[in-house]
This record gives sequence, C-alpha cells and structure tokens, in this order.
Amino acid sequence: MDTPPRALITGATRRVGAEIARQLHTDHELLLHARHSHADAETLAAQFNALRAHSAQILTGELGDELARTRLADAVGTAPLDLLVFNASRYARSDLAAAPELRNAELRAFLEVNLVATWDLALRLRPLLVAAAHAHGDAAIVVILDIYAQRPLPGYEAYSISRAAGAMLVQALARAFGSAGIRVNGVAPGTVLWAEGAQRGETDAVPARGTALGHIGSPADVAQAVRYLASARYVTGSVLPVDGGRSTHL
Repeated sequence: MDTPPRALITGATRRVGAEIARQLHTDHELLLHARHSHADAETLAAQFNALRAHSAQILTGELGDELARTRLADAVGTAPLDLLVFNASRYARSDLAAAPELRNAELRAFLEVNLVATWDLALRLRPLLVAAAHAHGDAAIVVILDIYAQRPLPGYEAYSISRAAGAMLVQALARAFGSAGIRVNGVAPGTVLWAEGAQRGETDAVPARGTALGHIGSPADVAQAVRYLASARYVTGSVLPVDGGRSTHL
C-alpha cells in the first residue's frame, strides 16, 4: 500500500490553519505545527488519528526564533515532504509614534515571522521537497498571504509590509525551485474570519461595500484554494486572491 503524501502546515491547530488541516487530512499525512503545545493541537491531532491511525503529528516551535526553526526542520525528519503550507503569521497593530528603537524592533519582528521564517524553512526543507518531486512528480509550497500585500491596511503598516515582501518571496522561490519540480504559490485571503480581540482591523460594513459578493468568506474558502494549489501541477509563482471580489475594489 502506498504511503500518503506528507504535508507540514505551520499554525495548523486553530482557525484557518485547522480548516486547512481538515481538508488536507483526507489524503495526506499531516505534520501540525503549533507555536506552543496546547489543548487545541492535541485535540485536532487526536481527531485525525482516530480517523486514520498515525496520520497526524504535532510539532512545536517559535517561528521568530532561528534556533527553534532549526529544531522544527530537524523534527520533520528525512522522509519526502510533498506539501509545505505556511499559515502561521504575526498580526498586530503598528505604533508609528513609538520610539525609533521600538518601532524598528516591531518591523523586524513582523519580518522575522512573516518573511524570514518562510524563507528559512523553505530552504531548510528543500531537500525533502526535491525528494517528493522525484518520487511523485510534484511538490508544492503554499504561502498564506493577505490582500493587504497589495495595499497597506491603515494602522497595520508593518504587517502589510511583511505581506508585500512575502508576495515577492513566492515569485522568487517559484523561479529558484522550479527546475527541481517544486511549485511555490500564495493565497491572498480577504476577510474570511474576524480577528480576535483588539486586533480586529475592519468593521462589519467593509465586506458589504467592498466586495463583489457582499459578505465575508470562511476558512473553508482558503482551505479549498490551498488544496487547489497543492494539486495544480502547472501553476507556480501565482498569488490567488480569495476575497469575494474585494480586489476588484482596490
């Protein structure tokens, strides 16, 4: 019996990440990354393993820390890796009035998690992706970005900058990895789930006046886009908007 393809999903155990994991679990073995070990990760992995034994494993690590990323890459093991989904992100308001050392540190923190971690892990795990491409004819990376990679969200300037850099990273890695059979694409969601607590950057009225469909999306919409890009063997270097037509209003 053939072994199912393996997928690593960062930020996999809550919200959009958990829905991506649910949809991929139908035909993948999953490595579920969580920042810390917590009940959500254990519950999700237990659900998957009850459906199919040994089909989900939890990996932990702070993506903003280089040593932790090294340990995370080592924990992935040596077996071919067919799919790498970067869902984890840093999302918070910017304080442009803060002291220079604070606002500069803030920007570096966004870039470390939303850009450098993707760059670092993609390069560290490239040999496993190459092995999957050789074994199965294809391997893929999907980076979850944001429609605010195209224009800044007021009050979230550092976040928007990091997402714009991530969109360029998708194109750069697609070109660099393509000859090895590794495809690299992005998904740029609009509002598919309201941010928690004080971090909410928009109001309920925004989708009604700013999207062609007139409503917010769902985590399932993002997960469906990830599944498509995971299997679309002649698509690379693209960023797919999943925004209900919001991009037509930008």
